[in-house]
Amino acid sequence: MSTPLHVLIIEDSEEDTQLLLRALKKGGYEPVYERVDSGAAMEVVLVRQKWDVIIADHNMPHFSAMKALDLLKENGYEIPFFIVSGGIDENLAAEAMKAGAQDYVMKHNLTRLVPAIERELREVEVRRDRSRAEATVEHQAHYDLLTNLPNRTTFKDRLTVALAQTGRNRKMLGILFVDLDRFKTIVDTLGHTIGDKLLRGVAERLRASLEDGDTLARMGGDEFVILLSQINRADRAVRVAQRVLDAIKPPFHFDQHELHVTMSIGITLYPYDGEDADTLLRNADSALYRAKEQGRNNYQLYTPAMNARAFERLALENSLRRAVERKEFLLHYQPQVDMQTRTVMGIEALLRWQHPDLGLVYPAEFISIAEETGLITQLGEWVIRTACVQNKAWQKAGLPPMTVAVNLSARQFQQQDLVETVARILKETDLDPRWLEIEITEGIAMQNADYTNVLLRGLKSMGVKVALDDFGTGYSSLSYLKKFPIDTLKIDQSFVRDLTTDPNDAAIANAVIVLAHSLKLKVVAEGVETREQETYLREHHCDISQGFLFSNPLAASPLESLIRRHLQKVV
Repeated sequence: MSTPLHVLIIEDSEEDTQLLLRALKKGGYEPVYERVDSGAAMEVVLVRQKWDVIIADHNMPHFSAMKALDLLKENGYEIPFFIVSGGIDENLAAEAMKAGAQDYVMKHNLTRLVPAIERELREVEVRRDRSRAEATVEHQAHYDLLTNLPNRTTFKDRLTVALAQTGRNRKMLGILFVDLDRFKTIVDTLGHTIGDKLLRGVAERLRASLEDGDTLARMGGDEFVILLSQINRADRAVRVAQRVLDAIKPPFHFDQHELHVTMSIGITLYPYDGEDADTLLRNADSALYRAKEQGRNNYQLYTPAMNARAFERLALENSLRRAVERKEFLLHYQPQVDMQTRTVMGIEALLRWQHPDLGLVYPAEFISIAEETGLITQLGEWVIRTACVQNKAWQKAGLPPMTVAVNLSARQFQQQDLVETVARILKETDLDPRWLEIEITEGIAMQNADYTNVLLRGLKSMGVKVALDDFGTGYSSLSYLKKFPIDTLKIDQSFVRDLTTDPNDAAIANAVIVLAHSLKLKVVAEGVETREQETYLREHHCDISQGFLFSNPLAASPLESLIRRHLQKVV
């Protein structure tokens, strides 16, 4: 079967043209050709077709191969060029080769034409492959392979150029440092394939939320950065940040997994927060960490105080690593009280860090660091084990059996061997599983609802109780609530605080109680601090209260004494 070959023939003789065509056909080609004999005609047909080769007579009355080569060079074409001549001396042939011709063939020996064309087409393909490879290497040096976004190097180059332009124009520019919340937890749970799909999906949503002229880049891992060039007001950066947060809200669906993710964003503005690329990026990163500390799923504008906070955080991280080794952690316990009988029904174990210099440090100050550094796995297992050991000790000391509740962080909850770990601890501490309750927040539960359902059923199958904490502050998905095998809903203290004065908080608390009871779940109200709150909750049939009204969190020994005194009063 003949191979198509698009040939531009520069020749003033139709007879010679037919000789060329016969030679090409004999060599296995099916020529698709046009013949021209002037420069003007050549310029017209060059743009009409993508030519594989050009075959030119050396000399014609009004045109020549050398003039054709000059015309190609002037217009930037690189097409294999062959000269066919009835007679050409070696000096002219050498001059033609220097000008760009690939080969020359004598008209009386056209058998050389096809091999010369084949050789050059192979070399063309080699050059094209090399060019494509070089282009690929060049692209990979400047763009992220996974998302095809500009990478860190390219972003810094663009930022440097934008800074120079913005400085001359006396305008502002904004940088948004964007980070996925708890991305490592998703990867640890569902694997890198889902993680990569999520990053590509996030990149697409981020790109769609920006305007022409804005630059989106991937800095590495789950970090993205956005450059807003030549903005007039700071509030544009804030509006873009909110648009990004809104774009991420709808769940992602990958391989039958529904993923709810959030992002944290740090914002810097030129020239107020730095005058060079490194300073602006470093300060944006500080603002990002502040957003993480503020509960994630928000944006923070940079302030100079954040740098000091960053140094404090680094020092705290170093101290935290040593604290695990030095066993500086302890548990305090807060009672959960039956609202009708006023008897202690359970206890929540609360982690504390006895820092040698700072004193008692609360979880809000260090849990996020423990998660990011991976220390939370070791620390979380210690909490479960210590709580179980203490609960068993209370039972042996004669206290009535009570449930001890333990909070799980996001990363703990995503451990593949969590169920096995809990089972092992219960066996080693000889605690009946019904006296352990695992608490997770609504936000954690909804990160991957299908995985949550499987894991909770694994815990329930052992007899461990499950509580959903902070209910009402997150997704409040009723369809999933009825599917999750949980025992208890905990009303967040933000609704309890003002329920006697704020009708909206009261309505939410009442709705949670009615909803829970309709699903045959117990209800715990957190943060009960006044008699008025307690009375209101009791009248609306809340089951259990927890808060300062009954007791602050206490160490094990003081709490045991409190419970014994309380038991004597009840009796």
